[in-house]
Amino acid sequence: MTRPLRIGLLRLTDSAPVVIARNHGLFARHDIAAEIVVSPSWSNIADGLAWKMLDAAVIFPPLAIMTALGRRGHPASLRPLCTLSRGGNTLILRGTNPLATPWPAGAQGRQAFDRWRHTMDRRPRLAVVHMYSTHLLILRRFLGMIGVDMDSEIELVVMPPADMIGALADRAIDGGCVGPSWGTEACLRGLGFLVGGSSTVMPSHLEKLLVISDTITDSADRLKAALHDAVFYCRARENRQAIAHDLARPPEEGGLALPARATLATLDETTTPEPVTFVAENVTNPDYEWITQDMSALGWIDKNDRQTLRI
Repeated sequence: MTRPLRIGLLRLTDSAPVVIARNHGLFARHDIAAEIVVSPSWSNIADGLAWKMLDAAVIFPPLAIMTALGRRGHPASLRPLCTLSRGGNTLILRGTNPLATPWPAGAQGRQAFDRWRHTMDRRPRLAVVHMYSTHLLILRRFLGMIGVDMDSEIELVVMPPADMIGALADRAIDGGCVGPSWGTEACLRGLGFLVGGSSTVMPSHLEKLLVISDTITDSADRLKAALHDAVFYCRARENRQAIAHDLARPPEEGGLALPARATLATLDETTTPEPVTFVAENVTNPDYEWITQDMSALGWIDKNDRQTLRI
């Protein structure tokens, strides 16, 4: 391939390995010419993969699966290259927490929900970043754990993760499930409080992976090696300040314009209950098991899909 590989991602902490690989010369070390495409939404990522405007992307498994199957209108020939991150999603709500702690499963969590929504004259409006997301699956499981019916007791809206900060401030939404560092930023600004997340619903779940198009299979091993090196860098405690600084820079300077303080917090398990864990591993069937189970329960995929999935 004579042109650079076009790798799509969103402005999220768990995009760090790709940004670090570019900024620290790890792609170049492995003879990879790469162009990072910072997309405004997950729909843009899926469309880029489906219509071959992207050669690879940082993406969550449900959207990768549905894109590969053509459930968004056009099938894409994709395969997973490696995992990038586990966990890190936060469930946040606007207002005052009636428990002052994350909500437990069962009756106590249900009572907290009822007290929280008592002052509203409508169903709470909760946001997720895409319908085909781990965030929606985690939100559904969390609400089920506290006895709240997602279909009848809340209003679900979809918006890009970075937009949730303004939506919370404007009271356009009452909370949602969002990836790092936006949930942490909302809490630091006093716009929301944490009720749960990845660690309380599905600990260590696969969150982001890198998928590639069949058009770049000749570069796959070198790309994977570069990302392995980047994840090794991202996992080192002594690099956290530098990573947060890199990600806080504007895109034109090689960053993602992420909030620096919140991003640093998402990299440190001692400062947040929902840290990002960077991993560069092969994707395994157990990684997909709970995801495809929930997707089947929602009617997104059927038995035949599960047998023929390439993602």
